[in-house]
Amino acid sequence: MSTILDVARLAGVSTATVSRVINSPDSVREKTREKVILAMVKCNYKYNALARGFVTKKSNTIGLIIPTISNSVFAESTLGVQEYADQKNIKVILGNSYYKYSQEENLIKVLRESQVDGLIITTTNLKGEILKSLVDEKFPFVLLFSTVKGGPVSAVGIDNYRGGYLATEHLISLGHKRICMVAGNFSMTDRSFHRWHGYKKCLRNDGILYDKELLVQTDYSLSGGRDSIKKLLTLPSPPTAVFCSNDYLALGAMKGAREAGLNLPEDLSIVGFDDMQTASYMVPALTTIRQPAYEMGQRAAKLLLEMIEKKSKPVQEMMDSSLIVRESTTIAPGGAGELG
Repeated sequence: MSTILDVARLAGVSTATVSRVINSPDSVREKTREKVILAMVKCNYKYNALARGFVTKKSNTIGLIIPTISNSVFAESTLGVQEYADQKNIKVILGNSYYKYSQEENLIKVLRESQVDGLIITTTNLKGEILKSLVDEKFPFVLLFSTVKGGPVSAVGIDNYRGGYLATEHLISLGHKRICMVAGNFSMTDRSFHRWHGYKKCLRNDGILYDKELLVQTDYSLSGGRDSIKKLLTLPSPPTAVFCSNDYLALGAMKGAREAGLNLPEDLSIVGFDDMQTASYMVPALTTIRQPAYEMGQRAAKLLLEMIEKKSKPVQEMMDSSLIVRESTTIAPGGAGELG
């Protein structure tokens, strides 16, 4: 197998020049660059990026761990990470945890064994031992979709408490008082937990008594949304509105409500969370809380690369979220509220 020395001899340049052609070609004169490339072709020289990693102690690769690529909000954030990394010539290795902490833990170990330079993690357990070990070892990582607001961890997210409050406030403004919540299991994600706290606080502020029967925790799936709303609709005093802690659950809730014989939104108003790309194409189009998933992915990638390059201090960033009103919510049956 040819070496960099063979290429240098054939091209009549130094090994340092060959290295510059490989790593920063724009710094080499065009004529010299062409000679080196021709010599590489003749020598059948294959540049070994891994070997360079042993010298620089960098693999130019990062790991990205998300709950599931099947939810388009995580697909959008992945795209944000990928496109920013591409601009910096950084490779991204993707892993799905499927909302299982044991899988997340295993992925972190495997990716570190693969010599990634850093990690972006949408975690299922903020207090997990594996994250603590990353902090203790000063290994670069950024939490994505996280509500961390201090401490030794970098994070990019939104204020999930505020999002839950906004969703509930919108339903109350339409005259709804029996407002239920279909939430992702709190044991899976703190995001759902904080959205629930926003929901409860808004009810309290508007003088509506919180009813624990109006909360159902479920797995993040279409069937979870469908089965949860069917269960809630069997209550002696069924809800007239539902806040779902993500759009995926809201889509399932729409199907469950229709299977129960309800018209949407006349009989049941539905609010989701995320504003995934298909939300505006649902029937009726989904009212939801938008979080800028693509931009969050880009920002997480930028923060991580800065940590890797400059050993910068932890940064926590909360990006803006907003209520997007569409067709899935309306004035409560027999109630007086405001449309708009």
